[in-house]
This record gives sequence, structure tokens and C-alpha cells, in this order.
Amino acid sequence: MSSDPERVIHITGQQADVSPPRSASGVIWLGMCGGLSWLCYLATAYSARSLHESEAHGHDLLVLLALFGVAFGLYLTAVRIATATTNRWLLAILWIGAVAFRLTLLLSDPIEEIDLYRYVWDGAVTNVGVSPFRYAPQQVLGSSADDPLPDDLNRLVQLRDASPELTAVLRRVHFGELPTIYPPVGQAVFAICSWMTPANSSVAVRLTLMKAWFVLFDLITLALVVQLLRLTNHHLGYAFAYGWCPLVVKEIANSGHLDSLAMCLATLAVTWTILAVRAKDNLRRCRFLTVGTAIALALGIGAKLYPVVLAPLIFSTLIRQVGWRQGLLASAVFGTATIGVMWPMMPTFVEGPSSFNDSTVIARTDDSPPLPPMEISTSARNPSESLQAFLGRWEMNDFLFLLVVENLRPTQDLPPDQVAWFAVTPGAWRSALVRFVHIQWGLSEERIPFALTRAMLSLVFLFVAFRLAQWADVTTSDSRVNESLPRFVEAGFLTLAWFWLLLPTQNPWYLLWCLPLIPFARNRAWMALSGLAFFYYLRFWMVSQFPQPMLGTPYSGPQFFDFIVTWIEFAPWLAILTFGWIGQRQSLQPVTSVPTQSAGCV
Repeated sequence: MSSDPERVIHITGQQADVSPPRSASGVIWLGMCGGLSWLCYLATAYSARSLHESEAHGHDLLVLLALFGVAFGLYLTAVRIATATTNRWLLAILWIGAVAFRLTLLLSDPIEEIDLYRYVWDGAVTNVGVSPFRYAPQQVLGSSADDPLPDDLNRLVQLRDASPELTAVLRRVHFGELPTIYPPVGQAVFAICSWMTPANSSVAVRLTLMKAWFVLFDLITLALVVQLLRLTNHHLGYAFAYGWCPLVVKEIANSGHLDSLAMCLATLAVTWTILAVRAKDNLRRCRFLTVGTAIALALGIGAKLYPVVLAPLIFSTLIRQVGWRQGLLASAVFGTATIGVMWPMMPTFVEGPSSFNDSTVIARTDDSPPLPPMEISTSARNPSESLQAFLGRWEMNDFLFLLVVENLRPTQDLPPDQVAWFAVTPGAWRSALVRFVHIQWGLSEERIPFALTRAMLSLVFLFVAFRLAQWADVTTSDSRVNESLPRFVEAGFLTLAWFWLLLPTQNPWYLLWCLPLIPFARNRAWMALSGLAFFYYLRFWMVSQFPQPMLGTPYSGPQFFDFIVTWIEFAPWLAILTFGWIGQRQSLQPVTSVPTQSAGCV
């Protein structure tokens, strides 16, 4: 990929000034792109309807996706203009646009997402002194204040009955048969927001206030992105790649996903790692930063778990660059802090009912909230139950995982509309493998293909993560340490991006995890991924509009999306990424000159 550096530092240490000229026209074009983008978001906010709020299938989802498509085109244009412009108003335009886009969608109805209801309920539960990991929402809905109940469950029933708004929130919680899955640091934010929300607030106000917290963390992340660009001598225009990204704006400002908190903490950990490396000659400052890095990463795991995949890269870098004593100290602090923040979610041996058994597979279900069952146990639940169900059964919008699992799943007893057209391995071989694993380890036959695929791709990811951690180490010499830092950040981006690509649940808001570091991705194909992620929302439309087979295939709407649309979403993109990587394979080798501005994504 071509690059447009402001400066190139050669092996001789001399600097060649190839800065683009200051351009007022660039600022004008950026302003035009920002204004048109804001109009797209304004139109989106005006026409947004939540499927679960309206309970009608006539929502304008295709129109909304078209608006996001236009915004994405404007976003790509803006990034290209910004990275070719050096003007003192550049950052002002970045922040004006970023804040305006987010405020516009902050006040809109969530589009096809209802995770916010769980956040609001969890915060209210914590504020009455009950662990949100203890009871599932359906247990609270199905319990009566007239029955003998455990004290903590009785408090939740009283909370439900005292507030009609919280009752409405409780009824809209998704997968209400399970306790919460969100880790303790996220729960602390939910509780603070609930504590600051007036008791008589409407449901809409509660949702908006919760979203406002995540927009705040999102903007802090943007500030950290700008700081990372400064620390690595990158053009500040690359901050537009995160700040104006439509997927970020939609998933945080509109849908209000908790991921922005974890993104903020993970980006802080990456930033402090760089600062620690630069301060390695100042023992006190370096120690403060390495310990701070460890704590920030542990808190990030306590917000959304995924930052744990950055641990090999960050701590191997600290050990190599600042010394093994400092690196091991940071690793010890990280391990201790992680155990501390995750303790409330640790598995227990509480005897109680589980909504899931070995034969249950949650895969590509529709997203309508389940109704409470007729009979509900009042026993406390295992805090890790939801996490186990998610890690062991959930599957959505996947591609690489889908290719493997469908070639391991026996299909002889499945109807034609459940059989993937790309399942090409011999059926007898699949059945024999499943029977062998069942006999050896006792897993239910329905779960074995998923478990095997999860194990295989987890091993692939571990190899990728440790290979990237190794690749990030250009040199440890003082004269070249600043040149290795962009490679470290790029390795962080690639670690998070490949983690997402190998997941069985490739929700678009999970892609946000890597986007704060996308300015350091040298392959242009990565920029397209945040636009392609909007394909995910077509599934909602297909579920409601095509209950019958589509386009001569045996697949109705949901299966058509799973087995056909995901190929359109990912296959061409992966081919382009692969060809781009082949063209740049020399970048994986040690370099003799390192462009400080060439790691940009466009």
C-alpha cells in the first residue's frame, strides 16, 4: 500500500521533509464531508425505529442502512482528505464532527439492539445491594411478593413493583432466562448511572443517560488515539479513521454498547505501554506507567473480557523494552488485579436450575425477547452460567468459524434448509468424529462440532497472537526504540482484528475493539471492514420479510443470511486482504528504514 508520510527517518538518522503543503481547501472539503455526514445521522435519528420497541416489521431498516452506507462513503473521503492536510484547524474539525455525530444519534432510538435494557436493570439491582449475577430477570418477573422468597430476591421483586419504568425495562431484557453476562467493572458503571438517574425517569431517559456514559468513554478513547498518533509521529489526520467512523458512532451513540468502556481502558493500556518504553531511563516514572498499564488492562478485562488478548503483546514488549524486573512486576500486578475485578463472576457450586442443558444450542436465533416460563425457581444461580452459555453455544454473523463448524456438524438428520451448501467433508467422517469425541469426553453430540471448532480456532488465534507479539519486537536498542513503537501498535490492531475474525459471534460492535488502533493498519482492506459490518443488520430484515425460501435456494431469510450473505460480506474482503498482504509481505521482515507516518490505513 502506498503511504503519504510527513517525514521519513532513514537509517542514517537524517530526516527528509516531504510534508504536504498546508491547505485551506482541505479544511473546506472536510467541513463539507462533515456537514453531509451530519445530515445522514440527522435523517437516521429522525427515522430510526427499534424493532423491539415497535413490535412491527415495517421499520425502515433498509433506508437506515442506506444512510449509513452514504455516511461510510463520506467517512472514507474525509479520512483521505484529512491525511493529506496539515492545517491548524484539523483537530477542531475532527472534534466538532465527532461530537456532533454522537450527540445526534445519542438522542435517537436504538436500532435493532436492546442490550441497554440489561444495563439499566443491572444497575438498579446493584444499587439495592444485590449481585446482578445472582438472579435471572425471568426469575424476578416470575416471582410474587406474596410468596416466601429469599431476602435478596424479595428486594428485587419490590424494586420491580415499585417502579413501572423498571418493570418495563425488565420485560425487555434479552435472554432474560440467564443472569447477566457483563463483568464487574461494567456493572460499576451501570450502578453509577442508575444512582445518578432520578427515580421517576422514563424508560427513554434511562436509556439515554446510560448511552451518554458510553459516549463519554468513546470520546476519551478518541483523545487517546490522538495522543498515540503524536507519540508515534503519525499524521493527526489519521484520527478521523476512528473519530468519524460510522460503525463507532452507530454502535456507541445509538445502540449504547458497553464496549466503549473496555475500548477506552485497552487503548489507555496501549498508550501507557508506549509512555513506559519512552520513560525507561526514569525508573520511578517507568514503574508508575508499567503498573498503570497492568491495572488499566485488568480493568478493561473487568469491563468486557476481550482486552485479555492484548496481554501477551503488552507484557512481552514491556519485558523486552524496559527490563524483565519491570515487566514481571507489571505481569504480577495484572494477574492480581484481574483476579480481583473478576472475582464476582467466578464459577460457584450453587445448586440451582440452569436454563440450558447439553442438548441446547443457541445459534442464530431470532432476537425477540423470550417470555417468562410458567414455573420459575427462586434458587440463586451460578454467576458464571451466562458466560459459559455464551462461550460454549453462541454463534452469529461468523464466517471462518462457520466454514469449519459446518464441515464438522453431521447433517444426515437435518432438513435441507439447515444444511450449508459448503459442507463438503464426508458425512460418515463427521459422524464418526462426533461419536468418537462423545465416547471419549462425554460431551453431547449436538455440542461437539461447536466445541471442536472453538478449540481449533482458539489454537490458531494463540499462534497468531504470539507471532504478532514476536513480530512487534523490531529492536531494543535506544537509537531505534521510537521506530519500533508504531509496529507495536499495529500488532495490537492485528491481534484484536484477528480475534474478531475467528470468533463464532462476530457482532459488529465487537469489531469496535480494534478500531482505535486502525490508524496503524497498513493494509487498506481493513478500512472496508467497518462498512461491511453493517451487513449484520440485514438479517433482521430477512427474518421478518422472508419466512419462505429465497431466490431458488432451500434457505429462508435467516438461513439465507447465514449461508449466503455472510459469503458476500466476508469472502471478497478476505481475498483482497490476502492479496494485499502478499504484496506487502516484506513488511514482516526487519526493516532498515522505518517511515514514521507510513502505517496509516489509507
